Amino acid sequence: MTITPELAGNILLGLVLVVGILLGLFLPRLFGRRRYHSLQTYHPAEPGGDDLESLKKLNEDLAAKTRALEAKELELTLTNKRLQKLEEAKSKFVAVTTHQLRTPLSAIKWTFNMLQGGQLGALSVDDKTFVDKGSESTERMIKIVNDLLKVDQIEAERKDYQFTSIQLEDLVESVIFEFENQAESKKIEVNIKKPSRPLPTMEIDAFKLRMVLENLIDNAIKYNHYKGRVEVILSDENINTTKNTVEITVADTGIGIPTEEREKIFSKFFRATNAVAAEPNGSGLGLYLSRDIIEKHGGTLWFETSQEGTRFHISLPLHQRT
Repeated sequence: MTITPELAGNILLGLVLVVGILLGLFLPRLFGRRRYHSLQTYHPAEPGGDDLESLKKLNEDLAAKTRALEAKELELTLTNKRLQKLEEAKSKFVAVTTHQLRTPLSAIKWTFNMLQGGQLGALSVDDKTFVDKGSESTERMIKIVNDLLKVDQIEAERKDYQFTSIQLEDLVESVIFEFENQAESKKIEVNIKKPSRPLPTMEIDAFKLRMVLENLIDNAIKYNHYKGRVEVILSDENINTTKNTVEITVADTGIGIPTEEREKIFSKFFRATNAVAAEPNGSGLGLYLSRDIIEKHGGTLWFETSQEGTRFHISLPLHQRT
């Protein structure tokens, strides 16, 4: 048999394969190692008894808290409804009472005017003093009744604003003129400070803004010291800025507002203790009404105060917001 090169190559290849198979079988045993191949599958653990109990308790706690929140929400809803009814009843009482008081007070005022004018006969000095005090008290009562009527009117017509084009300087000056006699009685100096150039025409409900200015200037005089000062400042600093507002400041050298009462100063029927001591008669409605009116103009009303006096600031948008 002749061994050709091709046959020799095939024999050699076969030997190599046999040796490879033998090494694959016996080498792991010789070195004491075995290789295992397995497919592992993950099975989540089933919850045990303790886990089920914990989940059950958590669910019960959540259900209890939900019921408590629902009960609290119902309680708040009922409370709000009761407060609404009380507010409506109070407003109705105020409206009816003030309307009923107005007629007899007008008659009393007319009587005092007749007495003071001498139409009912001459008065002695003592009689005149008595009549003058009675007349002053009647005037204060009429002012309180008018304030209450204003509240009723404004709350009934919150959206009824008549905006017209006005010059703010003219309105402010006319209001200051109204208080000349009141300021003179306490020797209080009242000044107005205007910007160097005229303010632009503004869209304002002149009647309601007049009410605000009258209230602020009246307070500035009423709660001021003898020979004090009141300054009304018009500012155009924020015109043509991102704010685009005109500001009015009413500053006084009066008694200020106590620290602990400042947060309540715009509350309905609230009066500061030092204000009550200085002037017992008052409705506590002026600042409440004033803030409401300014906010309806799209503006803001705020104050700064100390023992040396108070500054009320009004900020009004130059163009009425719709």
